Amino acid sequence: MKRQDYLIIKGLDIKELELKVKTLRQDLEGLVLEKNRNVLKDLKSISKKKKDISQVLTVIKQKQLLAQLEPKIEKGDKK
Repeated sequence: MKRQDYLIIKGLDIKELELKVKTLRQDLEGLVLEKNRNVLKDLKSISKKKKDISQVLTVIKQKQLLAQLEPKIEKGDKK
């Protein structure tokens, strides 16, 4: 995933990111099947796809943690 793609992903909301993970996992399944049938030429594409999935999952986790912390921060500001 290029830097520009990563910045775009950081701008998406959680639902869109989960959809992105689902499509990336389907792509990964296809690549693994191609590898098992000896059709896949570029074996690094599997590891690249796994890296993309982990980056999207990391952004999802960051957004979830930020959403949990925001109410706590607001409560602290009111005092």
